[in-house]
Amino acid sequence: MSNNMITKDALGKGLKVLLEKKPLSKISVKDITEYCNISRNTFYYHFKDKYELINWIFYTDMLENVNSFNDPSKLTNSFVNVCKCLYANRKFYLACFQYIGQNSLYEYLNEFYYELWRINIDVRYTESGFKLTETELHLMAKMKAHSLVGIISDWVKDGMHDNYMSYFEQVHAVLEFEASGYARLSDQMMLEKQEGQAGKKNEEGKSYLRVC
Repeated sequence: MSNNMITKDALGKGLKVLLEKKPLSKISVKDITEYCNISRNTFYYHFKDKYELINWIFYTDMLENVNSFNDPSKLTNSFVNVCKCLYANRKFYLACFQYIGQNSLYEYLNEFYYELWRINIDVRYTESGFKLTETELHLMAKMKAHSLVGIISDWVKDGMHDNYMSYFEQVHAVLEFEASGYARLSDQMMLEKQEGQAGKKNEEGKSYLRVC
Protein backbone atom coordinates (compact mmCIF):
# COMPACT_ATOMS: atom_id res chain seq x y z
CA MET A 1 0.00 0.00 0.00
CA SER A 2 1.38 3.42 -0.97
CA ASN A 3 2.06 6.13 1.60
CA ASN A 4 -0.84 8.15 0.23
CA MET A 5 -3.22 5.23 0.70
CA ILE A 6 -1.87 4.55 4.20
CA THR A 7 -2.55 8.17 5.16
CA LYS A 8 -6.04 8.17 3.65
CA ASP A 9 -6.85 4.88 5.35
CA ALA A 10 -5.68 6.25 8.71
CA LEU A 11 -7.84 9.35 8.32
CA GLY A 12 -10.83 7.21 7.40
CA LYS A 13 -10.39 4.95 10.39
CA GLY A 14 -9.93 7.97 12.63
CA LEU A 15 -13.21 9.49 11.46
CA LYS A 16 -15.03 6.21 12.07
CA VAL A 17 -13.75 6.05 15.65
CA LEU A 18 -14.72 9.66 16.33
CA LEU A 19 -18.23 9.09 14.93
CA GLU A 20 -18.78 6.49 17.63
CA LYS A 21 -18.31 9.23 20.23
CA LYS A 22 -20.08 12.25 18.72
CA PRO A 23 -22.15 13.32 15.69
CA LEU A 24 -20.58 14.32 12.40
CA SER A 25 -21.58 17.96 12.88
CA LYS A 26 -19.43 18.11 16.01
CA ILE A 27 -16.33 16.61 14.39
CA SER A 28 -13.81 18.99 12.83
CA VAL A 29 -10.84 18.36 10.57
CA LYS A 30 -8.69 19.31 13.59
CA ASP A 31 -10.32 16.53 15.63
CA ILE A 32 -9.53 13.98 12.92
CA THR A 33 -5.92 15.06 12.44
CA GLU A 34 -5.22 15.22 16.17
CA TYR A 35 -6.65 11.74 16.68
CA CYS A 36 -4.52 10.38 13.83
CA ASN A 37 -1.47 12.44 14.81
CA ILE A 38 -1.36 13.85 11.29
CA SER A 39 -0.91 17.51 10.36
CA ARG A 40 -3.82 19.51 8.97
CA ASN A 41 -1.72 20.34 5.91
CA THR A 42 -1.44 16.62 5.23
CA PHE A 43 -5.20 16.23 5.52
CA TYR A 44 -5.86 19.07 3.07
CA TYR A 45 -3.30 17.60 0.69
CA HIS A 46 -5.61 14.58 0.33
CA PHE A 47 -9.09 15.96 1.01
CA LYS A 48 -10.67 19.41 0.86
CA ASP A 49 -12.98 18.66 3.82
CA LYS A 50 -14.36 15.86 6.00
CA TYR A 51 -17.19 15.24 3.53
CA GLU A 52 -14.78 14.42 0.74
CA LEU A 53 -13.12 11.98 3.14
CA ILE A 54 -16.53 10.33 3.69
CA ASN A 55 -17.08 10.06 -0.06
CA TRP A 56 -13.66 8.45 -0.43
CA ILE A 57 -14.47 5.95 2.33
CA PHE A 58 -17.74 5.08 0.58
CA TYR A 59 -16.08 4.62 -2.81
CA THR A 60 -13.33 2.47 -1.29
CA ASP A 61 -15.83 0.34 0.66
CA MET A 62 -17.85 -0.34 -2.47
CA LEU A 63 -14.83 -1.17 -4.62
CA GLU A 64 -13.68 -3.68 -2.02
CA ASN A 65 -17.05 -5.28 -1.28
CA VAL A 66 -19.29 -4.94 -4.35
CA ASN A 67 -18.48 -6.65 -7.64
CA SER A 68 -18.83 -4.38 -10.69
CA PHE A 69 -19.66 -1.39 -8.48
CA ASN A 70 -18.43 1.13 -11.04
CA ASP A 71 -19.32 -0.81 -14.21
CA PRO A 72 -22.21 0.92 -16.07
CA SER A 73 -23.28 -2.35 -17.73
CA LYS A 74 -23.67 -4.01 -14.30
CA LEU A 75 -25.45 -1.07 -12.67
CA THR A 76 -28.75 -2.79 -11.89
CA ASN A 77 -27.03 -5.91 -10.57
CA SER A 78 -24.75 -3.97 -8.23
CA PHE A 79 -27.39 -1.65 -6.74
CA VAL A 80 -28.75 -4.19 -4.25
CA ASN A 81 -25.23 -5.17 -3.23
CA VAL A 82 -24.36 -1.51 -2.66
CA CYS A 83 -27.34 -1.27 -0.31
CA LYS A 84 -26.26 -4.46 1.47
CA CYS A 85 -22.81 -2.98 1.97
CA LEU A 86 -24.35 0.22 3.34
CA TYR A 87 -26.47 -1.89 5.70
CA ALA A 88 -23.46 -3.90 6.88
CA ASN A 89 -21.84 -0.60 7.90
CA ARG A 90 -25.09 1.19 8.73
CA LYS A 91 -23.92 2.77 11.99
CA PHE A 92 -21.22 4.69 10.15
CA TYR A 93 -23.33 5.54 7.09
CA LEU A 94 -26.36 6.58 9.11
CA ALA A 95 -24.13 9.15 10.81
CA CYS A 96 -22.72 10.32 7.46
CA PHE A 97 -26.13 10.63 5.80
CA GLN A 98 -27.22 13.11 8.47
CA TYR A 99 -25.41 15.82 6.55
CA ILE A 100 -27.35 17.12 3.54
CA GLY A 101 -25.61 19.79 1.52
CA GLN A 102 -22.65 20.57 -0.70
CA ASN A 103 -20.21 17.69 -1.12
CA SER A 104 -22.48 15.42 0.94
CA LEU A 105 -22.67 11.68 0.39
CA TYR A 106 -26.12 12.19 -1.16
CA GLU A 107 -24.66 14.65 -3.66
CA TYR A 108 -21.78 12.31 -4.41
CA LEU A 109 -24.18 9.39 -4.99
CA ASN A 110 -26.27 11.51 -7.35
CA GLU A 111 -23.24 12.48 -9.40
CA PHE A 112 -21.87 8.94 -9.38
CA TYR A 113 -25.12 7.27 -10.46
CA TYR A 114 -25.76 10.01 -13.01
CA GLU A 115 -22.50 9.19 -14.80
CA LEU A 116 -23.17 5.43 -14.66
CA TRP A 117 -26.73 5.83 -15.98
CA ARG A 118 -25.61 8.22 -18.70
CA ILE A 119 -23.22 5.64 -20.13
CA ASN A 120 -25.65 2.76 -19.54
CA ILE A 121 -28.60 4.46 -21.27
CA ASP A 122 -26.51 5.73 -24.18
CA VAL A 123 -25.11 2.27 -24.90
CA ARG A 124 -28.46 0.51 -24.61
CA TYR A 125 -30.30 2.95 -26.86
CA THR A 126 -27.48 2.90 -29.40
CA GLU A 127 -27.52 -0.91 -29.45
CA SER A 128 -31.28 -0.74 -30.02
CA GLY A 129 -30.82 1.49 -33.06
CA PHE A 130 -31.64 4.84 -31.45
CA LYS A 131 -29.41 7.84 -30.81
CA LEU A 132 -30.54 10.16 -28.04
CA THR A 133 -29.79 13.86 -28.03
CA GLU A 134 -27.55 15.22 -25.28
CA THR A 135 -30.59 16.82 -23.63
CA GLU A 136 -32.57 13.56 -23.68
CA LEU A 137 -29.61 11.61 -22.35
CA HIS A 138 -29.00 14.15 -19.58
CA LEU A 139 -32.63 14.18 -18.44
CA MET A 140 -33.03 10.39 -18.48
CA ALA A 141 -29.77 9.82 -16.57
CA LYS A 142 -30.71 12.53 -14.07
CA MET A 143 -34.14 10.99 -13.43
CA LYS A 144 -32.64 7.52 -13.00
CA ALA A 145 -29.96 8.76 -10.59
CA HIS A 146 -32.44 10.73 -8.50
CA SER A 147 -34.75 7.72 -8.30
CA LEU A 148 -32.06 5.41 -6.90
CA VAL A 149 -30.67 7.98 -4.47
CA GLY A 150 -34.24 8.88 -3.45
CA ILE A 151 -34.90 5.25 -2.58
CA ILE A 152 -31.73 5.16 -0.47
CA SER A 153 -32.75 8.46 1.17
CA ASP A 154 -36.16 7.04 2.17
CA TRP A 155 -34.41 4.01 3.61
CA VAL A 156 -32.02 6.18 5.62
CA LYS A 157 -34.88 8.29 6.99
CA ASP A 158 -36.57 5.08 8.13
CA GLY A 159 -33.44 4.02 10.03
CA MET A 160 -31.80 1.72 7.44
CA HIS A 161 -33.70 -1.35 8.67
CA ASP A 162 -33.13 -4.72 7.02
CA ASN A 163 -36.80 -4.99 5.97
CA TYR A 164 -35.92 -2.71 3.05
CA MET A 165 -33.75 -5.41 1.47
CA SER A 166 -36.76 -7.15 -0.08
CA TYR A 167 -37.83 -3.76 -1.43
CA PHE A 168 -34.40 -3.23 -3.00
CA GLU A 169 -34.70 -6.66 -4.61
CA GLN A 170 -38.01 -5.56 -6.14
CA VAL A 171 -36.35 -2.38 -7.44
CA HIS A 172 -33.67 -4.55 -8.98
CA ALA A 173 -36.31 -6.76 -10.61
CA VAL A 174 -38.04 -3.71 -12.13
CA LEU A 175 -34.73 -2.39 -13.49
CA GLU A 176 -33.88 -5.78 -14.96
CA PHE A 177 -37.32 -6.03 -16.60
CA GLU A 178 -36.74 -2.62 -18.14
CA ALA A 179 -33.31 -3.73 -19.32
CA SER A 180 -34.80 -6.81 -20.96
CA GLY A 181 -37.04 -4.44 -22.91
CA TYR A 182 -33.96 -2.78 -24.40
CA ALA A 183 -32.63 -6.22 -25.32
CA ARG A 184 -35.88 -7.22 -27.05
CA LEU A 185 -35.94 -3.92 -28.91
CA SER A 186 -32.35 -4.45 -30.00
CA ASP A 187 -33.16 -7.98 -31.22
CA GLN A 188 -36.18 -6.69 -33.11
CA MET A 189 -34.11 -3.98 -34.80
CA MET A 190 -31.49 -6.57 -35.77
CA LEU A 191 -34.16 -8.91 -37.19
CA GLU A 192 -35.74 -6.11 -39.19
CA LYS A 193 -32.31 -5.15 -40.52
CA GLN A 194 -31.59 -8.73 -41.57
CA GLU A 195 -34.99 -9.07 -43.20
CA GLY A 196 -34.41 -5.80 -45.03
CA GLN A 197 -31.05 -6.98 -46.31
CA ALA A 198 -32.54 -10.32 -47.38
CA GLY A 199 -35.37 -8.51 -49.20
CA LYS A 200 -32.89 -6.27 -50.95
CA LYS A 201 -30.88 -9.29 -52.13
CA ASN A 202 -34.05 -10.94 -53.43
CA GLU A 203 -34.97 -7.80 -55.35
CA GLU A 204 -31.47 -7.62 -56.79
CA GLY A 205 -31.72 -11.27 -57.80
CA LYS A 206 -35.04 -10.70 -59.55
CA SER A 207 -33.64 -7.74 -61.42
CA TYR A 208 -30.66 -9.80 -62.55
CA LEU A 209 -32.94 -12.55 -63.88
CA ARG A 210 -35.02 -10.06 -65.83
CA VAL A 211 -31.90 -8.62 -67.49
CA CYS A 212 -30.80 -12.09 -68.53
